[in-house]
Amino acid sequence: MSLFILPLFLAACASGGAKPARLGAWVTYWDYNRGIDSVRSAPSLLNDIYFFAAHLDSEGAPVFANKNIPFNLEAGRVKEGNALPWLTVVNDVKPSAGGAVILKDPQVIHDLLSDPDRRRQHRSEIVRLAATHGFAGVDIDYENLRAVDRDLFSLFIRELAADLKQKGILLSVTVQPKARESRADGPGAADWADLCRSADRLQIMLYNLHSGKSGPGPIATPAWIKEILQFAESQCPRERVVPILKVSGMKWGGEHAEGVQYDRAASLAEAHRAEILRDPNGNVPYFIYTDAGGRHTVYYEDAESLMEKIAALESFGYRNVVFWSLGRQDPEFLPRLAERSGRKTGR
Repeated sequence: MSLFILPLFLAACASGGAKPARLGAWVTYWDYNRGIDSVRSAPSLLNDIYFFAAHLDSEGAPVFANKNIPFNLEAGRVKEGNALPWLTVVNDVKPSAGGAVILKDPQVIHDLLSDPDRRRQHRSEIVRLAATHGFAGVDIDYENLRAVDRDLFSLFIRELAADLKQKGILLSVTVQPKARESRADGPGAADWADLCRSADRLQIMLYNLHSGKSGPGPIATPAWIKEILQFAESQCPRERVVPILKVSGMKWGGEHAEGVQYDRAASLAEAHRAEILRDPNGNVPYFIYTDAGGRHTVYYEDAESLMEKIAALESFGYRNVVFWSLGRQDPEFLPRLAERSGRKTGR
C-alpha cells in the first residue's frame, strides 16, 4: 500500500482547474465528539482527517492528550472511508507535576533539536506512535519556535521525512503565516524552501491577520491570503503548498480578546439582539454589543464567508484546503462545501 499512496497523494494535491479539490479538516481532542460527528456527516467530502491528538510530555516525548480515544480504530475507520488519517503533533507541553499545559513551548523544541541523541529519539517516538496506531501521515505543528533553531528544525524535518518514508508514512509541516522572508522568532523560524524539499505538504495557517495582539477585524481576507500564497510560491512548488482556513472567529472587549466558535458567536448575537454586519474585505460577519463588561466586537466565519475564501483560493489556483477545526462550525458550511464540490453529505 505504501508504494502507491505517495504518488497518488501528490497527484491529487496538484493545483489547477482540471484537478479535483482535495479537502481536509482537523478534529481536536477537546472537541472530539462534535468533530468526528461532523466528519461522519459528510463521509465522502473529506480526503484528509487530521487528528489533533498528540502533545509532548515534560521530557519532550509525544503522547496522546486524551488516552480514552481509540485512535487506532478511528484511523481504520477513516481509511475505510477512502480518506487518509493524519496524526498532528504539537509543541504543547504537559508538565510532569501537573497543572496547565504550556502552549506552543519553544524551549522544549530547542532542547530536543540541539541534542543529536534526543533529536533521534524524538523522531523514533513520533514514527512509532504513528505506525502503531495506523496513521497514514504525520503532521508536525511546532509553533513560536526561536529563530536560532531555524536550521536545526529544517534538519529535524529532513531526518523525520526519511524515517517516515521507510514506514510508508507521509509528512506534513504546518507553519505560521508570513508574507516575506525573515529570521525572527515565530514564523521566521520556519525555512519554507528547505521544509518543502523534505515534507510532502507545507500547510500554511491563513489566519490571525487580526488576533488578540491587534484590534478587531477579520482573521483573514482574500487580499492578505493572496499575499502569503504569493510568497509561498516563491519558496515552494505549488503542489506542496496547502492553505489552511479557520472556521471560527474572535471576540474583542476592553483589554481582552478570546477565540469564539460559530455557535458561541451566534448565541451572543441573539442574546444581545445585535445587528450582524458584513466586512467588505471578504464578506466576514461581525457585530458589536455592550454589556456590563463594556463594548465588545465579534468577527467570525460562517458558511458565506468561508465559501468566499474558498472561491478566492480557487481564483489564485488552489483547490486544496484544510479547515481548522470541525465541531462547532456553521452547520450550513459542510453541506454548502459538498454542494460546491459535487460530493455527498449524510444529510
